Amino acid sequence: MAHPWRGWCLLRPGLMLYGGTVGGNALHAHHAVQLIVATEPFTMGDALGERVTTGIAVIPPDVGHTVLSGARDALLVHLDPRSSPGRFLLARSGAGVRAATWSPSAGDRPVHDLPPVGRGPVGAQPEGRSSRWPEGRSSRWPEGREGRRPEGRGGREGRRPVMFAEPPAGHARSAEAASALRTVEAWSGRGGAGDVPLHPAVEAAIAVIPALLPSGPVRLRAVADAVHLSPSRLAHLFSAHVGIPLRPYVRWLRLRQAIDRVAAGETLTAAAHTAGFTDGPHFTRAFRRTFGNAPSELAAAIDWLP
Repeated sequence: MAHPWRGWCLLRPGLMLYGGTVGGNALHAHHAVQLIVATEPFTMGDALGERVTTGIAVIPPDVGHTVLSGARDALLVHLDPRSSPGRFLLARSGAGVRAATWSPSAGDRPVHDLPPVGRGPVGAQPEGRSSRWPEGRSSRWPEGREGRRPEGRGGREGRRPVMFAEPPAGHARSAEAASALRTVEAWSGRGGAGDVPLHPAVEAAIAVIPALLPSGPVRLRAVADAVHLSPSRLAHLFSAHVGIPLRPYVRWLRLRQAIDRVAAGETLTAAAHTAGFTDGPHFTRAFRRTFGNAPSELAAAIDWLP
């Protein structure tokens, strides 16, 4: 069934979190681990033309995929594959290039520690078969199976990556986004991690980077000079405290800033230049790699959280 995209989105370096209706999109690939969970079946296809119909899917980074038939009341997540949450989720899922491997409930493969929505996700179904949720779903968003949180290196480290910081209060979707954020944090091996104050140099670097975006490439040395550290020392601290290296952080932040400007009413060209993209088409390509749609198709359909 064709569904139009409509929902909310929290986008920050290392993480994209979308809640609402997942619609169709073109075949695309992005450098992120993708998780989709829905309360009804959806159908995805791979670059080989194979399909899988399921209620939960994990797609590895840089693997061609398309949503052929979407779903309402869904949660879609992108995690940077260099982050510990992204690595953990991908390793636990066992997903590969083929669509048949994207559903943890497909065939005889175990679900691992990916918890269900309500009583359980719709399992992978052969083409042409249908499935529905069992009666008595008790929650809108997924919760850990029998209250358990998956074990992982993230939980033992005790440091919560910046990507999992609480969203700002005051937005109509803040509470919903915060609940979904905690769920994804538990799924990705970060359950039980606590907030740790940022190193002052990392905090200063995060404050400096936005001003450097319009000028084009953001160099590690320029940021290190601004916070009075050696590039190697800043690189180590940044990855440890933020959860991803500085270069992908800048890439995610640039896309976030451009989206903010489009949502505020700027043209694609103006928003692209503000965020440091070469031009409007450069921004459009980056957006399409992430979402599988052009920004003009989604800008008005998504409520972007700050």
